[in-house]
Formats: sequence, C-alpha cells, structure tokens
Amino acid sequence: MEKNQDQNQINTFAEILRFAKDRKGKFVSSVILSVIGVLFGMVPYLSAAKIIAAFYNEEATLQLILTWGGIAILAYILKGIFTTSSTCRSHEGAFAVIKNIRAEVIAKMERVPMGVMIDTPTGALKTLVVDVTDKIEKPLAHMLPEMTSNILIPLIMLVVLFVLDWRLALTTLSVIPIGFIIFCGQMIGYKVKSKRFADANDAMNSSIIEYVTGIEVIKAFNQSASSYGKYTKATKNFRDTTLDWWKGCWFFSAFGNTIISSTLLVTLPVGAFLFMKGQIDFATFITCVTIAFGIVGPILLASSYAESFTSVALAVKQIRSFLDQDELIRPEQRVEFSNNQFSFKDVKFGYGEKEILHGINLETVPKGVTAIVGPSGGGKSTIAKLMAGFWDINSGSLTYGGQPMSKIPIEQMIAEISYVAQDNYLFDRTIMENIRMGRPEASDEEVIETAKAAGCHDFIMNLDKGYQTMVGDAGGKLSGGERQRITIARAMMKKASVVILDEATAYADPENEALVQQSINKLVAGKTLIVIAHRLSTIKNADKIVVVEDGNIIAEGKQDELLQSCPLYKKMWENHMAAAVVA
Repeated sequence: MEKNQDQNQINTFAEILRFAKDRKGKFVSSVILSVIGVLFGMVPYLSAAKIIAAFYNEEATLQLILTWGGIAILAYILKGIFTTSSTCRSHEGAFAVIKNIRAEVIAKMERVPMGVMIDTPTGALKTLVVDVTDKIEKPLAHMLPEMTSNILIPLIMLVVLFVLDWRLALTTLSVIPIGFIIFCGQMIGYKVKSKRFADANDAMNSSIIEYVTGIEVIKAFNQSASSYGKYTKATKNFRDTTLDWWKGCWFFSAFGNTIISSTLLVTLPVGAFLFMKGQIDFATFITCVTIAFGIVGPILLASSYAESFTSVALAVKQIRSFLDQDELIRPEQRVEFSNNQFSFKDVKFGYGEKEILHGINLETVPKGVTAIVGPSGGGKSTIAKLMAGFWDINSGSLTYGGQPMSKIPIEQMIAEISYVAQDNYLFDRTIMENIRMGRPEASDEEVIETAKAAGCHDFIMNLDKGYQTMVGDAGGKLSGGERQRITIARAMMKKASVVILDEATAYADPENEALVQQSINKLVAGKTLIVIAHRLSTIKNADKIVVVEDGNIIAEGKQDELLQSCPLYKKMWENHMAAAVVA
C-alpha cells in the first residue's frame, strides 16, 4: 500500500511536469531560489546566537553588535529578494500548467464521442475545467518551491547540529518523528472520504447549474420548493461531507503541530544540563537552542503542504480520468467518396450496457430526402447522430460514400455535413457572428443574403440593432422559432454535401412552419437530406420514409406505400392530421 502511495505521488509530479511542458525550468529555478531564500532566513537566528554569546562571555562591543545586526538585516533583505523571485517564477509555471490543462481538457472534449459530453452533467464539466483546475494553481505555485526548501533546510540544520553536538541533535530530532506519526492519522479513511468529497462537489455544482438554468421552468410549474430542496440537499451534503473529512483531521493536525513545536522543551533542558556539566560551551549551547527553535518553522510549513499535495493529487486524478476517456479514432489521410449515401448493415449501438439500435439495415437516398420517423425514444436521433459521426457503432458496418465511417478523417466528415438539431446552440454574440460561424470567411453581404434565403432577414431587421443584436446566453433573447431559423441560416452558410435535420421544425409554430420549410428547401437544394421529423406533413413527399420503433426499422418506402403497408405509420399520420385540424 505504501508503495502504491509513493507511486501515486511520483505520478502526480510526473503529470504536473508533463503539463508544465516548456516551463519546467521555471519550477526548477523557483526551487533553487526558494532554498537560497530560506538559507538567508536562518542567518538572523545565528546572528542572534552570536550576539547573545558575546554578551554572556563579556565580549560584546558596539562593532560586533552592529556587524552581526547588519548581517541579520542584509540576510532578511536577501531572503525577501530570493523568495519573491522564487514566487514569481513558480506562479508563472503554475499558470502555464493551468493553461495547458484547460487546453488539453477542451481539446479532449472535441475528440471524445459526443455521448460522453451528453452523458456528463454540465456542472461536472464546469467543475473539471474551472474549479478542479483552480485547485491546482495555489498549491502548485507555493508547494514545489516552498515544500522542497522547507524540507532541505531542516536537513541542513540537523547536519549543523550534529557537527556542533550529536547529543543535542538527537534530542532535537526525537520529537519530530513522533509528530509526523501523529500527522499520518489524517490519512485514515482518505480514499473513501476524498471520493465522497469529489462526488458531493460535483453533485452540488450540477444542482446549482440545473437550478439556475431551469429557473424559468421551475417557476412556471411551481416547482420552486422541490427544485430548491434538491439544491439545498446537495449543498448540505457537500457541507457535511467536508466537515466530516475535516473533523477527522483536526485532532491529528493540532496534536502533531504541538509535538513538533516542542523541540525546545527537550533541547533546552538537555543543553542546559550539558552546559552546567561543562561538556559544551555557552556559544555551542545557545547556537543549538537557536537552531532547534528555528527548525520548527520550516518543518511545520513543509508538513502543511501535505494537505496541499493531497488536493493537487486528487485534482490531477480527476483531470487524468477525463483525459483517459476513449476517443473517436480517425485517420488523417483523406479519402474519396463515390456518392453521398449512408449505408447501415446490421448496425448495433448502445450507451454503456443499454443497446438502443438492434441490428438495423438502412440506405439513404443520395441527393434525395430520407426521412426517419417513429415514436419518441425509438432511436431516430441516435441514427442521425451516428451519421454525423458523434459516436462509433458497437458492431456491424456504417459507411458514407462507400467509405467506412471509422476510416474518414474527422475534419473531412465535418466538412461534408451540416447538422441542425431542434435545440441547436447560439452563442452570446451578435446575430451576424452566429450566422457567419457556418463559414467564417463570409462577408457581411453574404451573411445577409443567406439570412434572406433562410427567411429570417425581416425579423432580424425589426430588432433594435438588426444583425448586431446580441442573442443572449444560448440565444435566450430570441424565440424558439427565431433561434431555429438562425441555426438554419448558419447551416446554409456551410457548403456541405449532406444536411441532417434532427427535429429542425420542432420550435416552429404553425404560422412560421411554412417559412421554416421554405428555408429548409433552399438549404438542401441539390444536397442529400436526412430529416428526423415529428410533423409528418413536412416529409410526406420524401424520397424514402423510414419508420423506427424500439431500435428497429419496421418499414420503409414512400408515403403512399407506408399508409397501405405499415399500421404504425398510418396511425401516426392519422393522429398528426387530427391534431392539425384541431390546431
């Protein structure tokens, strides 16, 4: 167990140095400067010992006092200079580590399957990128240089004590191991308690984000009490978990500090006894007592960083756990496509152990419209997301343009597809910037022409600032239908061969549905269209309609064929028409 703990510490430092990259030299120089600073910090203790000894031996003179006093002052100044330089360098290194960690985590988010991002609560991701990473900065900026120097300095001072008198050295050393043994009591139940703490922290962050994000729904449905209760329960659990961990450490921390700080209780009487017996002179006695008094500070500081190291180790473990997630492995060599068709052959797919698709077979219509319909939860959107390359299939074969999806470079696949979902995200930027994201090099005139084609130019111009209107967080300043048309305009900006619409008209009211449908028709002109639809009237003229139920394809064909051969589709159509009449 001790070996594993040592290995974990080594791995933690190795990870930190890996994240430091070209800034490793900052940490090395910081440690060296810190050691020099602490050494200068010990000089005043020796100066005091020299002055006291001079008074005792009746050898004190003004020149001696001024000389050793000046040395002490100079040492303090040099300590400040070296310590400040060390801190500056360690902070530069720490901020570089933080930047590199966040860059790696964000880059990892782009490479992992979309399922990982969907299944991981937003609060947990925010905690990882912001809170967990922030926990590293302060300990790292101080721990490496100060802990190293505060460990080396006591060792040097012990060597000096042994040179002066081995008996007083052993006396001073006797209480330190006892104190550290008591300190080790803080590690009782560490693995369990640290995991509980991390889980409680993630749960609290997730509940906060959920509560704030969903406040409109909470109030609309009068769920304030239950939702606030969930938030309160999460925060109380975090408080109780934290206090439980701290309470288990307080006694051992206080008692260990007391024991380590008691060096003088042993060294002073033993030194006095040896001096009275004439076995050491007064200069040696007062120097050893001064060193014994001064050795306590660095040791306590070094021991205080044990908790900081624990915090860093836990944070690095959480970060490493995310970075070790399986990625979508794709080659870099571009491939040639024979057409714009997706082909599923006995494809099975599931999230974790739950299988969603059960051996489906499907071919989309190249440069035509393939509609996928069926009851909610049947696997329609899953099929669309597999086409978009969000996940790898579990088994079977999935190809695009005659090439296996696993052999197509991610960048090439992204360039081929425009994916529009019902809850497509808008950034808190201007409408102009959100549309231009489809093709960053597009001019303002091209953006406006695209917006006109998407049927959203008129409502944009009715806004106070037109195309320069900020859409708000996640597009919150626009209605659902307006956001949908902006996302369609963004997709139109992209010169993609395939357009996947996942419930793209879900937010359109009956009055705007025709406008949205016109926008879609312009968007997909001459392209392959895959559409997931719940409003069957929008896909009645599709080249192929695929009916999905419980992860299986139960029928496919044109509208007239399915009305005759598929009872489920016929029932869905009748329900849709009845609802349209009522509306």
